[in-house]
Amino acid sequence: MGNDLLSQLPLFATDQELAIAIVGKERAAMWRKVVIPQLEKKGFPRIDPLHDGRPVPLVKKFYDGYFGITAGFSVAAPDGKENLGLWKSWRRDKYRPQLSLDARLQKILRFMVDHPECTAPDAIPDAGPVTMERLVAKGAIRSLGDGEYAPTDEGIAELERLKNWYSRAQAP
Repeated sequence: MGNDLLSQLPLFATDQELAIAIVGKERAAMWRKVVIPQLEKKGFPRIDPLHDGRPVPLVKKFYDGYFGITAGFSVAAPDGKENLGLWKSWRRDKYRPQLSLDARLQKILRFMVDHPECTAPDAIPDAGPVTMERLVAKGAIRSLGDGEYAPTDEGIAELERLKNWYSRAQAP
């Protein structure tokens, strides 16, 4: 491996540094959680406790063997069954809604985010005190006192997850 990102790392690198160099920043978290445990079973270098990192030259050597570079291209395929479904399920779980909001609660929360000036149930279509308390119990909104409410950061994040979840579900 010549002029690659691994060559630019220190002699002992953290899993985060290795992940970014190997699969990029966007997939680094998944690679650390899902892929490293599988690779360690196949001889991926362990963390050196004295240096608090994995030895980069051994990581390079591991990948040379993994791709069959040191043994010739006739054995380039990795041993064992690969489970690429773990990658897909990790990405799917990243966007999975977490607050279990039904369509009505989603609609009310969306309205509140789109109209931050509407804080009382009587200013929000289809909302009442009981519905607002259901949203509070789920963590999507918080009470401001005096019968007024505002979306929480978690409620706003849930709307983003819902948007991503449904747009991904419709993608080919």
